Parts: sequence; structure tokens; C-alpha cells
Amino acid sequence: MKTIKVRQHPLIIRLTHWLNAVALTIMVMSGLQIYNASPVLPFDWEFPKYLTLGGWLQGARQWHFLGMWILAINGTIWAVYNVASRHGRETTIFTKNDVGGVWPMILYYLRIRKQHPPVKKYNALQKSAYTFIALVGVGALLTGVAIYMPVQFSWITWLFGNYDTARIWHFIFMSILVLFVCGHLFMVAISGWGNFISMITGNKKERVA
Repeated sequence: MKTIKVRQHPLIIRLTHWLNAVALTIMVMSGLQIYNASPVLPFDWEFPKYLTLGGWLQGARQWHFLGMWILAINGTIWAVYNVASRHGRETTIFTKNDVGGVWPMILYYLRIRKQHPPVKKYNALQKSAYTFIALVGVGALLTGVAIYMPVQFSWITWLFGNYDTARIWHFIFMSILVLFVCGHLFMVAISGWGNFISMITGNKKERVA
């Protein structure tokens, strides 16, 4: 057996990945501060101060808009690259060719199927998750616009019901993003240190005969 380096992630994917992580952290923490200042859900709850950013409503809004611009621009670059490049279309974007691979992966994760189905960089479930979360990001951006400019973009606010329901949808979309990140971190942890390092260096060490 010998160890070789396998190219995993292009530079643009690594840069946008970490910038998205920073932007999402800013948006979530500042968003929790905004929620504390103006709750929208029908129960009495306040997020702990150590989970928030901004200190007060206006400060949190400024941080939130900073994170929004980073996430919107950086996320657009990530999406365009994955759609336009062969790398993205073959490894990240879920297509009709991946439909047949969903059920075998579910059976494998449920331990019903013992042998791992043949996959490339990402399996069908991973590709569906990355494609789905990109759509969730669009939903978070649209609801954010509906909340920030409900008069100028009243038609977007109308699409989500009204101002208050747009806020609830925004909270739901952001919650899904947070759950995705938690699941992503869990999968990285159980997959080994090499997967984390590959998102920094771009390479992953593999053993071959």
C-alpha cells in the first residue's frame, strides 16, 4: 500500500466555503440579537447574550447587513462556479442522473445495505443536500429583502404572506441553514481529519494498492 494525494477542492471552492462560514456566523449571531429586540414567534424566549452579536438592535442590523452582502456575493460566486464548471456539475449539483443513487445511500446509512454504493466525490444524498441548501439560501435572501424593504419590494413580501410571516419564513430558512451546518460538521467529524484538511489544502491523502 502507498499513500497518494488526491485533488479534492479547487481554490475557489475552498475560499467561498470559508467565507460562507464567516458570513453565516455573523448573520446568525446578529439575527439572534435582532430577534431578542423584536420577537416574532408566539412564545416568550430570549437567546443568551453570548450567542448574539451587535449589542443592540441597530448594531445587530449593521452586522446583519454586512454578513448578508458577504453571503449574497460569495454564495453567488459559489453557485455560478458549480453550475458553469464541469467540476461543479459532476460533483456538487444534483441532477436526474443522481436520482437512482438516493435509495441505495439511504439503505447504506440505515445499515440495511452493507456495501457502500459506488460514488465519486459526493454521493447522491450529499449532492441533494448541497443543491437544497443553495435554494434555502435564496429563500433566506428573499425573505431578508422582504423584511428590509417591505415597501420597495412589496411583491416579495406578498409572496411570503405579509411582513410578519416573511419574518417567520426568514427564521425558518436560517434555522435550516444552521441545522445543515451542524449536520455538515458531524459528517466531517466522523469522516476523519483528512476531510477537514482537504478543505484547507485542497488535497486528501488516500491509500492505494
